[in-house]
Order: sequence, then C-alpha cells, then structure tokens
Amino acid sequence: MNAIFSLKQYSLATLCLLLLAQAGCSGGSDQLETAEVHGKVTYKGEPLEMGTVTFIPVGPGKSATGEIQEDGTYTLTTYSKGDGATIGKHGVMVISERDTSNLPAESAEANVDLSLIPEKYSMSPKTSGLTAEVKEGGNEINFDLEE
Repeated sequence: MNAIFSLKQYSLATLCLLLLAQAGCSGGSDQLETAEVHGKVTYKGEPLEMGTVTFIPVGPGKSATGEIQEDGTYTLTTYSKGDGATIGKHGVMVISERDTSNLPAESAEANVDLSLIPEKYSMSPKTSGLTAEVKEGGNEINFDLEE
C-alpha cells in the first residue's frame, strides 16, 4: 500500500472520528447559534463537480458539512438540513475524489490517486490554508482552489 493512500485513509478516518465525537457532545438544548452558509467551490477556475466541504469551528462548536453539487455549489448543515454553520471563525477542508465504485478492484485505475484536487485541501484545516468567518444572517462563501 502506498504512503499517499494510507495518509488519505488516515485523514478521512480522523475527520469521521472528529465529526462523530462532536455529534455525541451536543444535544438539542445546547446547540449553538448557526447562520446559513452556501457558496461555490472551483478548482483552476472550473466548478468542482463532487465532494464535500467541511467547516470546523476554531472555538467551541460542531462541524458543518455540505455536499458539492455538479455545478460546484454547496449548502452547509450543522444540526438540521441547510441550517448552516455556527457563528464564528472556521478552518475549512474540501474532499473531492473520483468514483471508482464500478471499477474492478484489480484495475490499475482503481489503485491510482483518487483525489481530484491537491491533497493539502483534504488533509486538515491547517494544511488546506482555507478559512471562513460565519456571520449572523446569510453567508455566501466561495473557494477557488489552486495547485
């Protein structure tokens, strides 16, 4: 198994554990205030056609995620569909990988780098270099990813 694949598995597993841990720590009565967040993710000026955007609060709070649509747009969810993200500053991660579910496991294409964007965006908010501040009311937050 190559190091890149192992590292990607590790970062995705870490993200999943982080999201599960935060989900278990917040009940209905202690939900923080959220504000709607939507936007568009592009890579080299073109809409990113699939993936997820994750906002991870710098302070207390639960992470928000949104699925990237074919036109590159996303809408974040924290507690209930489309409610946005908690108010405040966030580190941001973007994950976008090829769909190889219909390829045979022994296929050479099934074992290549799956990421559609540079790895730094999906490793952690620190490596991505992406940040966002969510303010009360509606927020349009766009990301133009580069090499």
